[in-house]
Amino acid sequence: MTAGSRWGLLLLAVLAAPAGALTLEQAYDAALGHAPGFQAAIQERVAGREFKALGRANLLPTLSYNYSRAKHWSEVEQDAAIGTVSEERDYRSYASTLRLEQPLFDMRAWATHQMDDARAARAELEFEARLQDFVVTLAQAYTDVLLGEQRQRLAAHRVATLTALLAHNQALVDGGEGTRTDVLETRSQLARAEAERIQTADELAVARRRLSALTGLPARGLTAAAEPALPPLQGAGLESWREQARRHSPVLGAERQAVRVAEREVARQRAGHLPRVSVYASTRKTDSDSENTFGQTYDTDSVGLQVRLPLYDGGAVSAARRQAAARYGASEYQLAERRDQVLTAVETQWRACTGGLARIDALRRAVADSDALVAATRRSLRGGERNNQDLLEARREAHLARRDLAEARYRYINAWLALHREAGTLTSARLRQVSRALSLSDADPSYPVNRPDMDREVDNQEGNAL
Repeated sequence: MTAGSRWGLLLLAVLAAPAGALTLEQAYDAALGHAPGFQAAIQERVAGREFKALGRANLLPTLSYNYSRAKHWSEVEQDAAIGTVSEERDYRSYASTLRLEQPLFDMRAWATHQMDDARAARAELEFEARLQDFVVTLAQAYTDVLLGEQRQRLAAHRVATLTALLAHNQALVDGGEGTRTDVLETRSQLARAEAERIQTADELAVARRRLSALTGLPARGLTAAAEPALPPLQGAGLESWREQARRHSPVLGAERQAVRVAEREVARQRAGHLPRVSVYASTRKTDSDSENTFGQTYDTDSVGLQVRLPLYDGGAVSAARRQAAARYGASEYQLAERRDQVLTAVETQWRACTGGLARIDALRRAVADSDALVAATRRSLRGGERNNQDLLEARREAHLARRDLAEARYRYINAWLALHREAGTLTSARLRQVSRALSLSDADPSYPVNRPDMDREVDNQEGNAL
């Protein structure tokens, strides 16, 4: 399948999908052909691949052709028996040379060939690293929209609940049963809830804009479960993830190739002291090519061996070799530094995943307990054992618990992707796994959990606000 047909099928799939039903996988496919930063990475990869051809060219034959034709006006003075004889010459010259040369021994060319192979390999690994970074960036933008929508729903739900409670408090005051303090407490909480709803709306708009900039598609009504499932973390421990990073991280692979480039540069500069041997064949046709061949025509074919031996160039070769050796040493230290950074990032993301799972479990219990607390407080309020402030605080805790749980879920998903990126194992299959997880509910058998029902807290009538 050609690239054009692939993008055509992708476009049809996106257009055929329900309005706004953009999955993470579809967003990724769209972003691959739209995001300017990734397009730049593709072009850099194409440019890097040419290093192989450039390095190989130093070992292959070179064929050159030189041609010249000129008009000359000259005055020639020659000593003769009668004295100095002067002659003016007005003539045309012509020269045509075809030369073929093949290196036989050229350590500089061989080192350049190896160095450019390493450069090409480094370009491929750098592209792979940027691709994995791009996946994490896109997933972050995508989940930011999902989280923003969920936070907006939670904020709107809180505003609706407090609005109903405020109406109920006011009705009690009007009936001579409530207190002005209850109305003021609820009104204060409602103002805070409205401010939060405005803030979440602004944050959601920015998140949508960021995702649209990556995909070129509208970022509204994304397809995701209200409570997305969590991709499981493999049972391997931290040291296993570190070992995967040492073996598979494209970042470390690119740094290793950078060390190899620096090592080959040392060999290339050292070769400046060695001779270069090549064989050549040429054919040359000239007519009055110089003053000494004025009026003479030559047709010459040559085959020979050519040796170039550098003797002294002011110490430039030695200085270049020392400079290359120092850069080679620096590249090894840079590799060690980058290795430490990657292993630290692996541990950071691994702990974010393992700790995130524990935090999510704790927040699930917090949501269930806060819902139970709201229900108990409402019953106690009717019995006179609790007051309006207790109910407001219980509702606020329930709202914060849900909000924190939503944030913890998406934080875990992004940490899961980042962990696989740092380990060098972030593939399209992993992306599909996350895309599927985002469209699954925790109520699915594969992701069992005691899911609280947010809607049971909704108060449809003023009289049910308590």
